[in-house]
Amino acid sequence: MLAQYNVSAAQLVFLGHSENVTFRVDTRDPENCESFLLRIHHPIAQFCDRIWQQHAVIESELAWLTALHRDTDLVVPYPVQNLSGTFVTSVAIHASKTFNCTLLNWVDGSPLDTEPTPKQAWQVGELMAQLHQHASLWELPIGFTRPKYDFEKLHTSLMRLRSLVDTGTISVADFSVFETVVRRICEVMKALKKTRHSWGLIHADLNENNYIFHASEARPIDFSYCGFGYYLYDIASTLKHLFPENRKSFLSGYQNVRQLPHKYQNILEAFFIGSTVDNFAFLASQPNEHDYLSQDVPYVTEKLCNKYLKGELFLFDS
Repeated sequence: MLAQYNVSAAQLVFLGHSENVTFRVDTRDPENCESFLLRIHHPIAQFCDRIWQQHAVIESELAWLTALHRDTDLVVPYPVQNLSGTFVTSVAIHASKTFNCTLLNWVDGSPLDTEPTPKQAWQVGELMAQLHQHASLWELPIGFTRPKYDFEKLHTSLMRLRSLVDTGTISVADFSVFETVVRRICEVMKALKKTRHSWGLIHADLNENNYIFHASEARPIDFSYCGFGYYLYDIASTLKHLFPENRKSFLSGYQNVRQLPHKYQNILEAFFIGSTVDNFAFLASQPNEHDYLSQDVPYVTEKLCNKYLKGELFLFDS
C-alpha cells in the first residue's frame, strides 16, 4: 500500500485496532526523517455501521482536516495524497474484499496519563471551540457527506442496546429507563433549531485518547467519528470524561472563543446522557465490553438518568 505514496518507510509500528487498524510509519531518510499515520479502515467490531468505511465518507473527513490545516493555526493530522493525487487508496485483499486506506501527517505530542489539570481542561475547551468556529464558517465542498448525531442516531443506539436485555447484560428495568430518557432527549433535539451557531461538523470523540499535548499545547487527533451534530452534543461527549470541576474549566475555555447559548446546562445534561447511550451502543457490539456494561449501566440509570427525569441537575456535582 505504501508503494502508492511518495514515502520510503523504514519501520511500521502497530498502534491499535478500533474503528481503524492504525500504524505509525517512520521514514528512512536520515536528512528528513518524518512520521505518518497509516489507517486501514476496517473496524474491530463485526457489527459496526459500515457507513464509516465508505469512500465518500472518508474523503469528507479528510476534506475537513485539510481545511483545518489550511485555515487555522491548529495542529491536526492532515492527509497525504497518493501518487494518483487522491487521499483514499483502495487496496484489494482478494477478489471480493477491498480495504480503504489513508495516510496522514503525524502529530507530535503525548496523551495525558492522569486527569487533566484545570488549565489543561480549559485548553481542551478552547480547542473544541476553535473546531466549532471553523466548522460554522467553512463552506462544505460539493458531495461532502458524514453521518449525523441526531435523534434518529440516538434511537438506533437504543435499539442496539435492546439485544443486551436478552443476554442478561442489561436488565429490563434499566432498559426501560433508557427508553424513557431517550424519548425525552429526542424531544429536546427535535425542538432545537439547526443554525450555523448551534449545528455543524463536530469531532464527536474528543476524549483523553483523542487529544494530546505538545509543549503545553492541546492538539486534536482521530477525527474518524466526526460528523454533523449539535455543538452542545460535542461538548457533552467530552464532559463525560472530565471530573465536575474540570467540566467548569472546560466550559470557561470554550467560552473564551465562542459563547454558549442561554440556559445551556439543561441541554448539556440531556446530551451528556445521549452521548453515553451512543457509547454504550458502540460497546454493545464488542463482547469483551459486556462485563463493563453490566456494571456501568445500572450506575448511569440510577445516578444520571433518574436525576435527569426528575429535573435534578447533575453535571457539576456527579
